[in-house]
Order: sequence, then C-alpha cells, then structure tokens
Amino acid sequence: MNRNKLSNLLTDQRLEELELRLRKPNIFYILKFQSAEIRHSNFLAWLLNPNANHGLRELFLKKFLKDIFAYRDLDWMDEFKIDATDLGSVEIRREWQHIDILIICKEFIVAIENKFLSKEHSDQLTRYRKTIEKYFKSHKSVFVFLTRYGDSPETEEDKQVWINYNYEEIARNIEIILNIYSKMLNKRVRIFLKDYLTTLRMEIMGEEDKLINLVKDIYASHKEALDFIFENKPDRLAEISYIIKNKVKQKGFVLGSISKTYIRFLTTKMDKIIPRKATEWTKRESFLFEFEITLNRISFKTSIAPGDEEVRAILIEIMEKVKGAKTPKGKKWIVHVIEGFRDGFGEMSDEEIENFVDKIFSDKLSEIINNVDEEMLKRSQDLQKLQ
Repeated sequence: MNRNKLSNLLTDQRLEELELRLRKPNIFYILKFQSAEIRHSNFLAWLLNPNANHGLRELFLKKFLKDIFAYRDLDWMDEFKIDATDLGSVEIRREWQHIDILIICKEFIVAIENKFLSKEHSDQLTRYRKTIEKYFKSHKSVFVFLTRYGDSPETEEDKQVWINYNYEEIARNIEIILNIYSKMLNKRVRIFLKDYLTTLRMEIMGEEDKLINLVKDIYASHKEALDFIFENKPDRLAEISYIIKNKVKQKGFVLGSISKTYIRFLTTKMDKIIPRKATEWTKRESFLFEFEITLNRISFKTSIAPGDEEVRAILIEIMEKVKGAKTPKGKKWIVHVIEGFRDGFGEMSDEEIENFVDKIFSDKLSEIINNVDEEMLKRSQDLQKLQ
C-alpha cells in the first residue's frame, strides 16, 4: 500500500467535515446502539412501561396501543377505547419465553417480536403465538411484528395473526411527544428521546442523504486507501471468540480443539478419560462440549466426533443416559444436546458478552455439563481401555 495514498486520505478536507458531523454527541451511537436489536428492544420496553423513570407515564404506551388496535377490527377493543383503559398496572416483560417484549394488561396481552436487522427463523412467530395461548388462556391476545419498514411475516397463517408495525411509526410518536410535551419532560429524558429519534432517522428514514453522498465522494476519491483499511480492520468474531475462550478457562474447563468459530472443551475429569481416536479434530478428542460462534448467535452442543466406531458406540450409549439428552442428530458428528441463544450477539460489548456467558452457564449449561460428566465417569474404565 502506497503511504502517500493514506496521507492524502487523512488530509482530505471532506474527511474532516465528515468527522465533525459524526462527532455530534449521541448516546446511542456512543454505545454502538443503532443496529443492535437487543438494545432497541430494551429502550422500547422502557418507553412502553408506564411505571418507568422516564416520566411519560402511559403516554407512549397509549400511542403505541392506539396504532396497533387501529389496524385490527376487534369487537373488544379499538383505538378509541384505549384512553378509557386503565394501564397503570401494566407489566412489561423482556425476553419472556424468548418473546422480545410482552405487554401484560388486565384483560389482554400484546406480544412484540422485534426484527431490526435480522429475519424471522425456525417458525418462531408460530411458536410464540402458541406460547401465549398456552400461558395466558384467560387473556385476549394481540401479536405485533415490528420491523424497520413494516415487513410481513413469511407464512400466510402468521400474516393473518401478526400485525405489521414499523419504526417510522415509533419515530412519529416520539416526535409528537417531543413537540407537545417537551417542557414537561426531565432534561435527560428529553435528550434521550431526541438522540433516539435522530438514530431512527439516520438508520431508517434516510434523512441524512447529504452525509451519505459525502461518504460516497470520499470513497470514490480514496478507494484504494479505504479498501486497505477495511481489509485490515479488527476482526470482531476473533475478539468474541477470545473472550469466550478465556471465560471457559476461568470456569476451570480444559480447552480442546478450537478455532475462531468453535470453542471446544472438557471437564478436568473427562479430559483424563476421553479417548483420542477421532479423525477430524486436531487433538483427536472423540467427544467435546462445543460453542459454535457467529456474529449473530451462539450455540452450545455436545459432539461425538467421527473416528473409532467402538469408541463412538460407547459414547452414544453414555449420552443416551444423560438427563435431558435428545434423539441424536447427525451421522458424522453426533449431537445429543443443543442449545441456541438469541440474535444480536455480535452487537454486545465485551463486558456484556462476559456477563452473557456467565448467565447461560448458570441458567442451563452447568447442569447439562454436570449430567454428562457424571455419566461419563460411570464408564471411565470402559473409556480408558479404549485410549
């Protein structure tokens, strides 16, 4: 790379103009909030909660509910009845049964699935609807599919059930609140709302065309230098993998064959008895616990590797006795336990990732690992004979 090309980029006045415009403080950009689905859901849950410390009380919640009920012709509720509805005892839940936001009123439930960047997957809308019907049989229910531009669900059945709602309407309601109620709001809350409105305009509503055109001009003039920078930018996936690897070590596990996208490990006791007769992993372990990592999701698995068939047969027998193990999946790689965790993983800060890993270990994984460890040790003599 020619050093002069980088120098020309740094001395371009248009780059300085871009930096000045981007330097305007915005709490959501400072926290890298703008495209993180989890953080949008957290902020919206805060706004929707009439008992939260924003001072809006039921204002934002009522505007949201009026929008929603205006979409559906229901005999029990419409946008005109909301003002007369008591919402003071409303409960707002985050990530209950994996549902992004749940609004629990006395007589009805509103479930919100938020898809800011990601897409729906694994029939999740159908599953969430069935979950609500199972746990809230005495409530009427409404289902809201919140996306950037009001996208429809994939299946015809879900299209009939889920109401399409978009972030432009969220922005419109915030703008109305700021225009009418600004003087009544706490100064800090007013700043938060203004920053969030700016974020939505930047990310969704296309009101920063001049800024985008400026970026295009700079890129056209300095393509080679900028491409060089992009190609050598820090690898976030590698950073996340490093954090999780260190967390696994801190918890006293023995690292096995690993890569940037796979962190594999054993308990200290299992490390002594698991045969090394696999044909795929570098350290040839026949069995490993495994984290599979992407920027969006993390999944945990138990995995029996391809290799010696006698070893595989014993490991399959052992895993079938593990509490919570399911019918094995796969032929080459045999998986009895798999746990997936939600979208937006790559948008977390380092500290959030560490806390997340601690939480999933305490909530689910420690019990699974202990159950496997216990069953493996019962067959320790059989396994050691095959080493």
